[in-house]
Amino acid sequence: MTNLNIIAVDFDGPDSNAIEQAIEILKGGGLVVAPTETRYGLLGRSDKAEVVEKVYQVKRRPLAQPTAIFVASVEMIMHYAELNPVAQFLAKLFLPGPLTLILNVLPEWNSPVARNGKIGIRISPAPVIEEIVERVGFPFTATSANLSGSPERSSIDEIVEALGDNVDLYLDSGVLAGELSTVVDCTGKPPRILRKGAIDEREILAALRYQSG
Repeated sequence: MTNLNIIAVDFDGPDSNAIEQAIEILKGGGLVVAPTETRYGLLGRSDKAEVVEKVYQVKRRPLAQPTAIFVASVEMIMHYAELNPVAQFLAKLFLPGPLTLILNVLPEWNSPVARNGKIGIRISPAPVIEEIVERVGFPFTATSANLSGSPERSSIDEIVEALGDNVDLYLDSGVLAGELSTVVDCTGKPPRILRKGAIDEREILAALRYQSG
């Protein structure tokens, strides 16, 4: 592994040149590792099948497993998925934040990241993710920067060891060891928590009880 493209970025105030590099790479179909509010994410544009396939290959992830996307706002969610009342309520309470909503994908958005008519959607408050997603004009993958089935990685050094030169740009904000996002499937009744995470399960359940009552 030689000539890896690694740029140190301040988590709260990322350098504009680093952001510009990330945007150009994503637009061109490349892959970027960037800091989220929980851990590092592996980003690739989710509207191009060949890029999504590359993400899966780099992570050695089975194609049957879904991958979520980052979007800029709740309004943007409605371009890609059905935001039913339950999901809308959870979004209002917890987004932007470490929550992944599983929603029914809109039939007119034929995304290669959708699985069985469903898609996971994230809105991250991390400044790097916020700035990129607001400017690129397309959603990109929201998947952890690690090999599928392996432990989560908290530093760029660890991620480089796993992913190497398969990634075009690494944005390094130091050690990130937060809990993963909480995943809630809102496509059925009742909604189901598929993965416990940064938002306490009790908060989610209390919100769902309030919304249904």
